[in-house]
Amino acid sequence: MRQILLLSFAACIIFIQSCKKDDGANPYDPNTAVTVSTMPKISSFSPQSGKTGDTVYIKGINFTGAIAVTFGGKSAGAFAVTSDSTIRAIVGIGSSGTIAVTNGKGTKALPGFTYIVPPPPVTNGNLALNKPASASTSFNDPQLSVDGNLGTRWSLAAATENEWYKVDLQAVKKINRVDIKWEGAYASEYTLQVSLDNVTFKTVFSTTSNPGGDVSNSFPAVDARYVKILLIKGALPYPMSFWEFEVYADPPPVNLALNKTASASTSFNDPQLSVDGNLGTRWSLAAATENEWYKVDLGKVENIGRVDIHWEGAYATEYALQVSTDNVTFKTVFTTTTNPGGDVSNTFTAVDARYVKILLIKGALPYPMSFWEFEVYKK
Repeated sequence: MRQILLLSFAACIIFIQSCKKDDGANPYDPNTAVTVSTMPKISSFSPQSGKTGDTVYIKGINFTGAIAVTFGGKSAGAFAVTSDSTIRAIVGIGSSGTIAVTNGKGTKALPGFTYIVPPPPVTNGNLALNKPASASTSFNDPQLSVDGNLGTRWSLAAATENEWYKVDLQAVKKINRVDIKWEGAYASEYTLQVSLDNVTFKTVFSTTSNPGGDVSNSFPAVDARYVKILLIKGALPYPMSFWEFEVYADPPPVNLALNKTASASTSFNDPQLSVDGNLGTRWSLAAATENEWYKVDLGKVENIGRVDIHWEGAYATEYALQVSTDNVTFKTVFTTTTNPGGDVSNTFTAVDARYVKILLIKGALPYPMSFWEFEVYKK
């Protein structure tokens, strides 16, 4: 009898141990197998990275009855339990971290998933795209030159001159560039005008030597709703025509010299006054000497292609621009002996530079050379 009692007691101990609350087993749940956990377990998943909409296959056990799948704590876009050991899941608006599966008994996760963040959508910056267009005369629909299709074009009805083509942007925009994709019968002479009310127009660009082809016309930013091109003179005895007429609002360029460290060979006042962004303050040489220099440290190497200078009345007629990456060896990128003074923009082949120096070789007046602002830009 004692032996039977001991055997019964041992059997109870084994039963209780096997029904411990481990990995979801519940000794009080009649639906839970005594020796097998019904909690999901993930052994692997593939691929280990994905973006929204991608499919990931999850391998493991106890997936039957799964009620949720997450990627980095974010719900899957959708999932299907294809077998007790496989789930096919679609990545939703996820995040990196763990992949987790949940069923009625609990949740188990496996780390190592990398969510690929989608790139921001690329928007077409052409403000004229699909906007209403009109013309003084037309062989075909003016909309064909604002449809974004380089295989369609607008044309005048005949080989006449002093005609116009116009686009309504449908809202006032601050614009600074108009690109035109000319057909073979281009205008050699034309003018660009803008208006807020479609009544009073202001000229922002004109040329008498357009070479045709794809041209980009930049001008100071201006508020406009209506953008018009005056087709003054044709290059060929055919109706003037273009494939596309595009209007843009380019962001202003970044002045890399703004508030950077400046120095000079001699100074009447602080060299920082010409990199402070204030056109009411200026730097000047200490005296009316020549062959002096002014220099800006950009703080790091930048790829630059333009230096703008806002000269004070005592400007340099002759100067050179030099650049360096180490402040030791300098390379000349621009020179002039006929600077007219005022606001000048000096462009050159893009070059890597940290230090930008101007050599003030010769002054225009018997006064210390001086400028209001010294600005450095990318190409």
